[in-house]
Amino acid sequence: MERETPMTGNGHISITAETVLESMTDGFYLLDDQLRFNYINEVAENLIGQSREVLIGLSIYGVFPKLRESKVEQQMLHALQMRKSVEFDEHFGNYGGWFRIKMTPLKNEGLAIYFQNTESQKQLEQKLMQFAYCDFLTGLPNRRKMTEIALSLKEKKRKFSFFYINLDNLKFINALYNYSSGDNVVVSVAQRLQQLSDNRCHIGRLEGDEFIVIRESEPGERLEIFAEKLMELFKDPFLLADYQSAYVTASIGIACIPYDTERLRDLVACAETAMYEAKKEKGSSYAFYRPKMRSKRERQVLIEKSLMGCLESSGFYFTVQPQISGGGTNLSGIEVLARWNHPKLGELSPLEFIDIAEQSGTIAHLTTHLLHEVLKVIKKWEQLHGWNIKTAINMTPSLLANPVFFEEFFNLMDHYGVKPSLLEVELTEHAEMAYSETTMRNLELCREKGVSIAIDDFGTGFSMISYLTQFPINKIKIDRYFIRKIGEDAKSEAVLKSLIHLAQSIDCELLAEGVERPEEVLFLKEHSCTVFQGYYYDKPLQIKDFEEKYLLKPSLLP
Repeated sequence: MERETPMTGNGHISITAETVLESMTDGFYLLDDQLRFNYINEVAENLIGQSREVLIGLSIYGVFPKLRESKVEQQMLHALQMRKSVEFDEHFGNYGGWFRIKMTPLKNEGLAIYFQNTESQKQLEQKLMQFAYCDFLTGLPNRRKMTEIALSLKEKKRKFSFFYINLDNLKFINALYNYSSGDNVVVSVAQRLQQLSDNRCHIGRLEGDEFIVIRESEPGERLEIFAEKLMELFKDPFLLADYQSAYVTASIGIACIPYDTERLRDLVACAETAMYEAKKEKGSSYAFYRPKMRSKRERQVLIEKSLMGCLESSGFYFTVQPQISGGGTNLSGIEVLARWNHPKLGELSPLEFIDIAEQSGTIAHLTTHLLHEVLKVIKKWEQLHGWNIKTAINMTPSLLANPVFFEEFFNLMDHYGVKPSLLEVELTEHAEMAYSETTMRNLELCREKGVSIAIDDFGTGFSMISYLTQFPINKIKIDRYFIRKIGEDAKSEAVLKSLIHLAQSIDCELLAEGVERPEEVLFLKEHSCTVFQGYYYDKPLQIKDFEEKYLLKPSLLP
């Protein structure tokens, strides 16, 4: 039945209590002192599904039989007895989900009940909760949720361990392929990790390439067994976004409460420190936290921070090692070798700081700084000494797959006015390195501009033949492993002869690295390898020493 809105004599709407109640978006009804319906508005009518003509005079228990001994009845009786309003949330599956209910006692012993459907609000809160506690990419619990789980276990005096997992080469996959491929790997890793999840093993993602496993301990349990299970998950390759596949390795750090520390914050730091110790091993590996690791981690953090800062006054410099040809009389080239006399740590090994630069994503920053210094020196030599010899600069796999870095490289050549023909890019033969369109494009750009491409450490990797067919190589540098075997191992000598023949057959320049003995020089010359680099001829030299020894002795120049 339609309800008419009361009007005054002058045509204006008469605002009465009933008008207000009928215009509410909330449901509302009045119960008398016997808990019978005395009034009900249209919203409540529609929700209950019965008209007011039927409901008025009925007991609330008759309309809602399940009310007895329910939470709603308890709240209703509490409001009547204490003579004060109560407000609470309750779920009613038959009536559309969650409701906010307010009950207010009346002077005549009756009760006014307001209710509002809050299902959409609850769903929104749930989504916000999910965003707050779940990783958006994998659906795993995030750092906040894993922290809550760990706090809960600690409060319950449970013993548990953190397994801090870092994907070693995810940054490389992102650079070499694309971020969609990296995301695919992360999702796949999450799915594999969830295979180990149970009521005492909690899996979460911290961020980027880092996951964490919280495992509650059992008496006599050997954590090595679980660590081995984690490493098993990385034995098979992962599918990338473009249907290619790649192997991913993981470094796992393990720390325990209360064995390693009583504080949760320190536990995370201990597990992370152990993870960096595991990174020193090739392939997937794990390490348990030991107190002596802390000083090593602090050293690494200091190096990382230094790499991120201004490098001009931080002790970075470079040496050059001569490459000799013409029977040992002519300088045919030089290789640039980065060095770092750190202001606090002293002289650092290039193996240490370059590896940290790769892991921390600062390798492009470091190499660009080095290029500035190298190109300035080359230009000076050209102007003062007519320098026309190639300078080789090593580039890591992540740099080779970085078009922004190569754009900066070409801009620097133009800025300093250094001819591309005087530069050589050295790439290391590495098992992780694979063909990619980005890498190929960068190397082809080098070739087009006149920059030579050399492959370093040739002969010890897994894919040397594919390198020669895929990449535009100008020069092959035979790894010192084979040079050291001269006169000691016939099989290695046979391989070395084959490598020399291979380089000559595809018209590549050839250089022997690590030459230190006269018998090595004799063997190499006999088999037509006549360009050498090694301590037999010269060690890496400071710029001043190199200038005095080579640039002021024209007889050594070609």
